[in-house]
Amino acid sequence: MGRYHVNFSCHHCGHCCTEVVCLPTPWDVLRIAVNTGADPARFLEFLCPDEITGVTKNDPTWLLVGDERFIMALQRDEQVGCFFLDKQTKFCTIYEHRPLLCRLYPFKLRETRDDEFAGFSLHTDVGCPRHRDGRYDTGPLYDLYLQDKTHQEDYNTLVRAFNKNKKANRTPEAFLDLFLEVVRPSCSPDKKKR
Repeated sequence: MGRYHVNFSCHHCGHCCTEVVCLPTPWDVLRIAVNTGADPARFLEFLCPDEITGVTKNDPTWLLVGDERFIMALQRDEQVGCFFLDKQTKFCTIYEHRPLLCRLYPFKLRETRDDEFAGFSLHTDVGCPRHRDGRYDTGPLYDLYLQDKTHQEDYNTLVRAFNKNKKANRTPEAFLDLFLEVVRPSCSPDKKKR
């Protein structure tokens, strides 16, 4: 664990883009849509509890639709991985605009018992090989963490508003209407392709 740095070097194994389910915030979705022209209806999916592990029942981002729960995720193909992973090069096609969660992975924030910043470590319960032959400064990681924390709070507020609405025949995709009206007119049919 490091307060000022973490020993790690990415060897581009592809684990994060093929095995990890990315749960973007609405801010991430807007950033991707605005900067790439990609249509969120094409790159997002809504997963049921039996389609994802590691998300607790009381996670505040579960969308309630009737008696079912759904969570927003970047669409994935079981063989290829993330929607934005180039099949030939195996590189991210939206790297500059990727979600904050992708930017933080595989680092994990560590806090004291008083919820004070203690440093970062590498997640131990994931398949990333966690090569330690490099060095990451924690300052930029902490800035990303604080930004993501703010976005998560906004996300939770939107989910609460969505979950209060008990309209019949509602789908989880209706959640997008709470924050996408701004970008939908600018998405042209030509820009919907990856």
